[in-house]
Amino acid sequence: MVTLLRNAFGAVFIAAVSAVFAISFAAIIYSGDLTPYLDRGIGLTLMGCVVLGVCGAFTLSYRGSILQAQDVPAILLAGAAGSLVAKNELSGEVLFASTASLTALASLSMGLAAMLFGHFKFANLARFIPYPVLAGFLAATGLLLFLGAIGVATGLSPEIKHLSALASPDALQKWVPVSIAAIGIVLATRLFPGSLTLPLALLVTALGFYAYIGVLGLSMDAARSAGFLLGPFQDGGLLGGLAPKTLQGADWGAVFAQAPVIVTIVAVSMIGTTLNATGLELSLGQDMDINRETKGVGIANALGAFVGGIPGYHLLGETILARRLGLIGPLAGISAAMGCAAVLVLGVHILEVLPVGLFASVIAFLGVDLLYTWLWEERRKLTLRDYGIVAIIPVIAITFSFLAAIAAGLIMAFGFFVIAYAKLDVIRSQSSGAVRRSFVERPDDQLAVLSKVGGQAQIIELSGYLFFGSANVLRKGVQALLLNGTQSPRWLVVDFKHVSGIDISTWHTLQRVARDCAEGDVTLVLSGINDTGRTDMDLVQRTMQCERFGTLDQALEHIEDILLSTNPSDEGEVSGLVAEMFLQGSMNAYVETIKLRAGETVIERGSASDDIFILQSGQLVVSVPQENGAPAIVALIRPGSVIGEMAYYTGRARSADIIADRTSELTRIDARRLEGLERQNPAVAAAFHKLIARHMARRLNHTTLLLRDLGF
Repeated sequence: MVTLLRNAFGAVFIAAVSAVFAISFAAIIYSGDLTPYLDRGIGLTLMGCVVLGVCGAFTLSYRGSILQAQDVPAILLAGAAGSLVAKNELSGEVLFASTASLTALASLSMGLAAMLFGHFKFANLARFIPYPVLAGFLAATGLLLFLGAIGVATGLSPEIKHLSALASPDALQKWVPVSIAAIGIVLATRLFPGSLTLPLALLVTALGFYAYIGVLGLSMDAARSAGFLLGPFQDGGLLGGLAPKTLQGADWGAVFAQAPVIVTIVAVSMIGTTLNATGLELSLGQDMDINRETKGVGIANALGAFVGGIPGYHLLGETILARRLGLIGPLAGISAAMGCAAVLVLGVHILEVLPVGLFASVIAFLGVDLLYTWLWEERRKLTLRDYGIVAIIPVIAITFSFLAAIAAGLIMAFGFFVIAYAKLDVIRSQSSGAVRRSFVERPDDQLAVLSKVGGQAQIIELSGYLFFGSANVLRKGVQALLLNGTQSPRWLVVDFKHVSGIDISTWHTLQRVARDCAEGDVTLVLSGINDTGRTDMDLVQRTMQCERFGTLDQALEHIEDILLSTNPSDEGEVSGLVAEMFLQGSMNAYVETIKLRAGETVIERGSASDDIFILQSGQLVVSVPQENGAPAIVALIRPGSVIGEMAYYTGRARSADIIADRTSELTRIDARRLEGLERQNPAVAAAFHKLIARHMARRLNHTTLLLRDLGF
């Protein structure tokens, strides 16, 4: 019962507020020379709001949102109407018809744009708006709502030029009670967060304003004349504007001449739609499909255009209020639509008994509540820098404009982001050829050579987006390597595999890096560029004086081959020592020579680990399946390498397929017979285990050094 009463009160209140807002926005447009046609303008606006409210209730991802006409499009259309008078010298019925047609055309344009925007998922861009900007947007909304409430209460826009008027006794007795009531409602809802608190607070506020009018000794007519009650509204046909003659009587040349205004309305409305939807998502803690929200707004506006409605989108304050009053789902939008429909049917005079202060207090309450939430409560969650963005946006909004405030917030947030991102190290890892190897498996004697002379190749792996803020960090890192006095590098390898893109500043920095390398007689090697397919990376590849490889592994393999060809090993291979050991010990029964053709499998993934192999000639490839099932080559095995020892000693199944890449010859050691060898010739068995253990320890030590250089 309590819930039903609260919902009923909420529905009636939202209906009345929506009707008042719609009439107010119509009054903005149909003023001045258009005042005689205000009744028709109100009728068109109310019909448009009915369409917006009903469509929003059934097309949005969050059905509790309320779509209604908005003040910013109304203000822009009012300026366009003034231009129709000043520039085109329109008047009378032609002026009304042209203004109504311009309004409908603006709604239709906005609707089509929003549907396209949502269909192609451009609304997702709103997800990239920084949190401080959204918080500042909500705080600015709160401030503007509060100032708007003062304007509703006094009939004066809260601008500097009206400060003296707002300080007059007549104005003070209107907006001061409104402010007190708003603060009282905020305190009541926060101190007593029950389901009936807000409806009761609003009921008390309404009764309070009737009592206030009585204290002032005003009759209903006198109170209405003094601005304490809504109205008076003019008599007239609200539906008179919805007729074919309206379109036929328009000066379409003058209407199309307002194309820049229409484009501005579309742009402002699209920004307002995404910002308001995202703001509601944040305020209500309700996930929304921003693209569906935008598409729903587009459908509603396109249909509203056929009845001459003002462009509209989510009403932030009214939606929050509906949620607080318990209106969940389509009931919120339908209530707003029914309020406008009721005025169309019954006439505007049904609103004339309601106190202006009640509506102004509700608007002020929403404003104060938003200000308290986003300027006071959220301060504990934000850094001083982020809070500064939140605090300055409302100031800019009332000083310049709402759009200027959002733009300023985005610029500040972007600036702070650039500064913070520039401090990130774009060098993902830094190592040398002594510890960072290609995917080629080599024998121990060659690995020992590379451990000694591999420092001649210095390796830098980059990551992220390289831009002007991080370019200097890159060059300083390169210079530190080139000026290292311990060992002068012969190669500088720069890998771009994890780079998402570069800007022109980074390109110039890379050119300077190439010159630094040339002056130091260092060969610059670039890798990881070929598979990017991006023009910015292609530019680097075409213009840099350097060696280029598709992958870092290919670059390292090339450098390793050069180092090994010029630095012969001074220690024996494990494979040779093992072979010699078994031959000298007359242990031929434990070994077997295997010859494979290209494509034949040596080891199958998942098979038992019963053998150890030594590659004597040819080349093998190590292959593992990818997620899609296709094989991926992860290593090459060169002659002299020991194969399968890790799986044997750990007792695990084979982890990869090993296949002959060309005609190859291997020595197979039957590991299952090693226990017999340990009994028959323990000296040979012990020497074998020692050699394999030394081989495995060297690989483990190499891995440890590599992890250290990579920062793990």
